[in-house]
Amino acid sequence: MKYFIKRGEENFGPYSLAEVQEYVQSGRVITTDLAQSEGMPEWVPVTQILGNIPAASAIAPAAPAVYATVPLVDLPPNLHWVVVMIIILIGRFVFAGLGLLFVWVWALVLANWARKLIGDNKPIVLVAMYPAGLIAGGIALGFSAATHSPSLSFVGFMLIIGGLIAYLYGIFKIRDAMEEYYNSRENIALTLSAVMTFFFSLIYLQYHVNRIARWKKTGVLS
Repeated sequence: MKYFIKRGEENFGPYSLAEVQEYVQSGRVITTDLAQSEGMPEWVPVTQILGNIPAASAIAPAAPAVYATVPLVDLPPNLHWVVVMIIILIGRFVFAGLGLLFVWVWALVLANWARKLIGDNKPIVLVAMYPAGLIAGGIALGFSAATHSPSLSFVGFMLIIGGLIAYLYGIFKIRDAMEEYYNSRENIALTLSAVMTFFFSLIYLQYHVNRIARWKKTGVLS
């Protein structure tokens, strides 16, 4: 079982019980720190999970904590996935421009979060190619209509299709970043379906953002 350690407003880990015991004995984790593992509804004092392992002497100054040097990545806005779905549907069937704008913006929000999770700009670059492809394609189609140029029409359609493909690839890169981070840095054994990602993209990703947010509050991945 893995444990997270909390000191003030910062969370660290996960660590095995043996690692926590070692850090307490060396003074790197102090008894006023809190601990929590998956399945624990609340944070508890570290002493409650240590058993009979003695803490470091109170006389000796505590050594600097040896937590991972990279801080944990905050979640993106925890907008409920149902709200995301409703906005997209209303935008699609009532206000087409508004719905498309929301998809662009929210995809960029999640892609920027994925960039922080894995330290790679690829998700945000790929997602940004979606509006770029649509705008460039629309311009090409406009010129095609004005000049009666079939070749420009073909270029316009290819730019739009290319933007959509890049967007979908970017969505999968966000998915990959979530799985990588939440199976290593904050290990909660997160698994996302490729099929659901393909068909529901932003809605499905936001559903898992909601799950992770609940886990951070309760310690249970529901």
